[in-house]
Amino acid sequence: MTGESMGVLSRQSGSKASVGALTILAVLSTCLYGSISLLSWRFDFGSVATDRPIIGVLCLFAVAFAAYLVAIRIAWRAPESRPTLKLLIATAIVFRVVMLFSLPIQEVDIYRYLWDGTVSTAGVSPFRFSPEQVSSADLATTGDASLERLVALRDHHPALAEILRRVHFPDLPTIYPPTSQAVFAAASLTTPGEASLLTRLFIMKAWFIGFDIATLFVVIALLRLCKKPASLCVIYAWCPLLMKEVANSGHLDAVAVFVTTLAVYFVVRFLLWHRLPSCDEEKTANWKLARLIYLGLIGVVLALAVGAKLYPVVLAPLFLFVIAKTCGWRIVLVPTTVFAVSTVVLLSSMFVGEKASPGKQLHSDPSRGVVTFLRRWEMNDYLFLLVIENLKPTAGRGAHEIAWFTVVPESGRQAVVNLVSSQFDIAAPEVPFFVARALTAALFIIVAMVIAWRTASDDISRFCEGVFLTLAWFWLLCPTQNPWYWTWALPLLPFARSRVWLAVSGLVLVYYLRFWLSYHFAESAVLGTPYTGAAFYDFVVTWIEFAPWFVLLTVGFVSRKQTSKWLDMPQYEGRTV
Repeated sequence: MTGESMGVLSRQSGSKASVGALTILAVLSTCLYGSISLLSWRFDFGSVATDRPIIGVLCLFAVAFAAYLVAIRIAWRAPESRPTLKLLIATAIVFRVVMLFSLPIQEVDIYRYLWDGTVSTAGVSPFRFSPEQVSSADLATTGDASLERLVALRDHHPALAEILRRVHFPDLPTIYPPTSQAVFAAASLTTPGEASLLTRLFIMKAWFIGFDIATLFVVIALLRLCKKPASLCVIYAWCPLLMKEVANSGHLDAVAVFVTTLAVYFVVRFLLWHRLPSCDEEKTANWKLARLIYLGLIGVVLALAVGAKLYPVVLAPLFLFVIAKTCGWRIVLVPTTVFAVSTVVLLSSMFVGEKASPGKQLHSDPSRGVVTFLRRWEMNDYLFLLVIENLKPTAGRGAHEIAWFTVVPESGRQAVVNLVSSQFDIAAPEVPFFVARALTAALFIIVAMVIAWRTASDDISRFCEGVFLTLAWFWLLCPTQNPWYWTWALPLLPFARSRVWLAVSGLVLVYYLRFWLSYHFAESAVLGTPYTGAAFYDFVVTWIEFAPWFVLLTVGFVSRKQTSKWLDMPQYEGRTV
């Protein structure tokens, strides 16, 4: 037998072994997700909070995450084969279907999506009335045809009335942009008029799962374009965080993630197309026109991504910088103009409201929800927390409200608050958040500029890594580090250089421990500290969640500078499937 034949047999044997191992892990994961799905029914909206099995669910997710890491290791080492890729895709779909028929665990955002979709299909802008306005309105005295339609829906459909009752922050108009609103409306249109609340919820989640699976196929296409093994899609396909935040909780981020990843794919295709040998020859008029159209398409798709959730706007400078490196700065005017105009048109309904008729005070400021979010929301943060807690004056606060890591002198903090409050006419209590926002935003701009500068246009893998790092650091510097926000970076995680990034998808699920602590230690201190449940999580648990991870990330960066790459992702060679 020749050496070549022996090599073929060896690869076939290795492929079968990896498929077998992955199958075992898939069966285990399916059982775990099935168990979580069953336990989710103890998280019903009206259930007793202290009876919810939060710790049990987190333990099951921890085991699922361990299986996920093993699956990644197998995919790293396995030879490329179609059976492996088909198994990864099929099981990813199975996991999501299992979690589809579960109740959202500790999440209520989906009720806002359901209500927004209903409002849109009723022919009313979801930015016009807050849920509270609809709940409190009297059909006989509204005097507004649009509001009357919504009140009639509330009164004639018990499921919609219950959805309206469950909407979080009902006093605020919706914060979700038009692209996402279109998906909410589509889900509402595909839902029977007399459907129950559960049916509506499952249909909405099915739409998000569809976008999530579509993202998986875009990830596979990106891996192929970058000459990486398609089996690395397991990093996205099997990620337990997606099972929790998309298939279980039904977060709309799946829509934005898909459109953003599609925009990245189009940029990569453009970069590859532009560097073809034929492109070095004299360009024809048709070729130049096609290039302009394609650049315009990139601008439109990125605008649609921003229209799904605002975060993709941080990628615009990176996209434009790489395109400028490839084609020259003048050509950047095309995608820049298209992106800017499309974004303004898409988002206009969020910020420009209708004028109320004389004597009527029913209309909400459509931007109030977004502005409130940007000015006040803070959750599960670490870097932002370090900054803001060292800016808050301690006067008037008890020991249970003061972070143990506050090191800036009280006089310095008070001086900053007084100065900013007087210079910018900002209420003193809002100054720490404002200054922390400004400082972390400035730091992110510097980081994003460095990433963009170092991203080479002739290396598409480095470009994808640049996209990942931009989104990852944007998340790390945000005041709101919700677990589902990390899904923004997940499609590009296969292109990350350090394997330390893999841990984030598991660590962020610790966030749900905050609910357990809040329920069981609502008024009592935890473990001898001065902190009650929520404060103990914010000031202690987040350090356990993030600090060791930051240390490892730093160690990996330093070791790479010293030519040691023990924390780097393995390098891959070989053909793609």
